Amino acid sequence: MSEPFLKTARDLALKASREVLSLLHQPLQQHRKHDNSLVTEADLRSDAILREGLAKAFPDHAVLTEENGIVGSPGAEYVWMIDPLDGTKAFAKALPGFSVMVGLLKNGVPHLGVVADPLQARLYEAVRGAGAFQAHAGNRSALKVSKRAQPKDMRVVVSTGFPEKAMARLKAVCPGPLLAPINSVGIKVGLVVRQEADIYVSHHPVHFWDTCAPQAILEEAGGVFTKLDGSPLVYDLLSDFAHTGLTLATNGTRHAELVVKLAGLFQG
Repeated sequence: MSEPFLKTARDLALKASREVLSLLHQPLQQHRKHDNSLVTEADLRSDAILREGLAKAFPDHAVLTEENGIVGSPGAEYVWMIDPLDGTKAFAKALPGFSVMVGLLKNGVPHLGVVADPLQARLYEAVRGAGAFQAHAGNRSALKVSKRAQPKDMRVVVSTGFPEKAMARLKAVCPGPLLAPINSVGIKVGLVVRQEADIYVSHHPVHFWDTCAPQAILEEAGGVFTKLDGSPLVYDLLSDFAHTGLTLATNGTRHAELVVKLAGLFQG
C-alpha cells in the first residue's frame, strides 16, 4: 500500500522543487503572514502543486499545509503534512537552506517522508519499516546515521539566529565541530542522515509540517527525533498544529544523555 503513496509524494515534491528553483532569482511577490513569517510566490505555487496533486490522488485522505490549513477530517487514517517551502527566509535571499517537504501521518504517527533539496538536487525519502534513501546525481543509496558517540567528535548543526547565550551553553555540552548554521528542518536532518552532522538543536518552536517528513526519514536512518525534554513529538490535529516546546534530533548514540545535559539551555 505504501508504494503508491511514496511515488506520488516523490513525483509531486520533485515537481514543486523544480517550480521553486525556477523562481529563485526572479523578482518575487512576498508578504508577511499574521504571525509575521514570510511567504512568497514560490511558497504558494509549491503549495498548490502539492495540495492539489495529493487531493486528486488520494481524495479520502486529509491534507494539512502550512499555507492553507487542513482539508478533510483531522481524524482520518491518513493525513498529509505539507511544507511547500521550508526555509523561506533563505530562499528569499537566494541562500542554501530551503526545501520542499511532504510527510504522511498514519493514525497520528509519521509513516512516510519526502524532502527535496532544490539547490543540491537531492531527494530524501523513507517509509516506516522500509529504510531511508537518498537520490542524488543519478544514484539512489541507503541512508544511515553515523555511529559517532564521543562528544568531541559529534558534529552539531543549528539554524541561523541561534541565541548567543544558548550557543555558549551548547558548546560546553557539545564540544564537537559546529557546522555553519543553516535554515530548514529538512536540510539539517539531511545533514544528519548523510553523517555530516550528529546533533541538531532547534531554538524556536516548530509545526507539524516542519517535522513529519524529516522525522520519518531520520528514524528510518536510525536516528532519534524528540522534544528537547526527551518527550515524543505528538501530532494532535485538534490543536493549532504546533509542537509545544523545542526539538532535538540526533544520531541516537547520546540522545538520552543530551536531553539531561541540555535542560535549561535557553533559560535566562
